[in-house]
Amino acid sequence: MLNKVLPLLLLCFAPLLLAKELALSFDDGVNPETNLAAKQINQDILQHLSDQHVTAIVFPSLIKTGTGEGLNLVADWGKNGHKIGNHSDQHLNLNKPEVTLTQYLTGIEQAQKSLQNMAGWTPRYRFPFLKEGNTTEKRDGVRQWLQTHQYQAGDVTIDASDWYYNQLFKQYSDKNDAVALEKLKSAYVAHVLDRAQYYDGLALKTLNYSPKHVLLLHVNAINAAYLGDAIVALRQHGWHIVDSDTAYADPIYQHKPDNLPAGESLVWALAKAQGHKGLRYPAEDAPYEKTNLERHGIWVQP
Repeated sequence: MLNKVLPLLLLCFAPLLLAKELALSFDDGVNPETNLAAKQINQDILQHLSDQHVTAIVFPSLIKTGTGEGLNLVADWGKNGHKIGNHSDQHLNLNKPEVTLTQYLTGIEQAQKSLQNMAGWTPRYRFPFLKEGNTTEKRDGVRQWLQTHQYQAGDVTIDASDWYYNQLFKQYSDKNDAVALEKLKSAYVAHVLDRAQYYDGLALKTLNYSPKHVLLLHVNAINAAYLGDAIVALRQHGWHIVDSDTAYADPIYQHKPDNLPAGESLVWALAKAQGHKGLRYPAEDAPYEKTNLERHGIWVQP
């Protein structure tokens, strides 16, 4: 009898056993002083997360949120049960020669002062642009500061480059082009699925296992519109969505690649450190997305 039941049980639970895992993270935030839709964007993203029963983490940068009402929007994430990390005050690129270590560390401290008393605050740092330093001094200097101040990992393993699709979303929204927006929704969801699959495949080649991933998105208009669709599609394609603390407990986030310049998706950086060939530049925009967009009926200017 057991011999007959066991295969049936394995068949029923196979999707759960094989499910890949990821957490959702959101960078930057929106500023009501410069974006009239900021409050609605923030509310809509939080509503999508609530509807889908997802707990996420947001990494605000003060230059993106502003220091007034924008910080109240950030606080709403904590009040809704999400985590709040640190994305610096000025969103500086640490790989630029003119950005000094002292200047950069001051920016982390300034952002922490504005965020640390919010519900949901957690000392995790996300590097702006995913750039972690163009010199050993800057790379190791920030790593040492974060360790000394008991910061935990804030890395990304899946870089979805949603910012590029957000640019198209705003263009079509300004034109009230409902047909183009519907096509863009399909293209965006396909893009998120493709990027998740790509980085998971790269992890399998690099680490020989599928880690608990952290997906990078932004607090922006396209996610306010289509985040729910993206979450549903991820689940339909075998992804189990976990909270950020669960994801960051994975051993992958203990790795500190020695690359210079440092940064990018952690999976990408580890693959580069191992000498994997054919890694495309991770900032995926028009040249990379042209095929996907055209497949969904969207023509992109060359």
